[in-house]
Amino acid sequence: MKKILLSIGMSSVIMLSSPLLAATGEWWEVTGKMEMEGMPFAMPAQTSKVCMPKGGESDPNNTQGKDKNCKMTDVKHSGNTVKFKGTCVNQGETMNVVGETTHDGNSFKSNMKMSGKAQGEAVNMTMVSSGKRIGGSCDTEELGRKAKAQVDAGMAAACDTSKYKTYNWVVSASLFIGAKPSCPGKKETLCKVLRNDMPHDLQAFQALESREKAQGEPSVAKACNLNMENTKKSLCKEKARSGPLSFLEASCPAEAKAYRELLRKREECAGRGFTSGDKMNKCMGGEMLDDTADSPAAKSGKSSADAEPADSGSGGVTSDSVLEGAKKLKGLFGF
Repeated sequence: MKKILLSIGMSSVIMLSSPLLAATGEWWEVTGKMEMEGMPFAMPAQTSKVCMPKGGESDPNNTQGKDKNCKMTDVKHSGNTVKFKGTCVNQGETMNVVGETTHDGNSFKSNMKMSGKAQGEAVNMTMVSSGKRIGGSCDTEELGRKAKAQVDAGMAAACDTSKYKTYNWVVSASLFIGAKPSCPGKKETLCKVLRNDMPHDLQAFQALESREKAQGEPSVAKACNLNMENTKKSLCKEKARSGPLSFLEASCPAEAKAYRELLRKREECAGRGFTSGDKMNKCMGGEMLDDTADSPAAKSGKSSADAEPADSGSGGVTSDSVLEGAKKLKGLFGF
């Protein structure tokens, strides 16, 4: 809630100081401050230099800013006072605006109240602004051009997928799908990456699973014709011997049971106290424990515990041969 309110407040203060009407204008110094119910702290006033059309101080579209989502529907002039009402509609939610401005040609003071909902939360805030003419001609379109350039640069950065991993494609998918995607022309690349990598990338799969459950987000699985259940089965096989156990228990009961048994065997193996590093590595890797079709024990029909001792005549080193060698050395050196 606090983040939503802060975002709205900052946007409103910026709106106050950003009139974008196209005309030759004059420089004004505009200060705006926002107060909002539920905010744990007061936001500081913001002052900026604004290019305002001549006579713009009597128009709430200038003193309150130009926003394509907002319309002033009831503006009444009486001497040097302007009263106005309006609405701002964003993503289907409406904010009602009521305000009053007084002006004298060189300065203005304005008070505006906004009430309604934003992202489902009730919002009530007051915007207080003032301005004084500092003179000098300016181009009112310049700020708009700079703002557009900043937006374009930001979108170019957001649409740069050159360093994307599968997870990045998932969390940014809204930019690439839908009727009018913010980054057009990348849907096919998105879908190809997900089809190829998702069966092996658990982090990306879990991110997509969460995203598909979120309300208000377009379905990536539907847009890319992804079968989430088949992808999950592929991941179950992929993670059957490496885990994590939390995923297997939540999604793959059979693999989870087998993995728990493998962990038990590995723990038992670690407690045997092998002195040979090679044997320990084999044991911990499951080679000496697994009764799988590919294991040496399974192929021979015997477990590692049933294996016969090496025949000393075949070149294997036994305890008897080591003892015999020690006796010979003792006789040779006389100790």
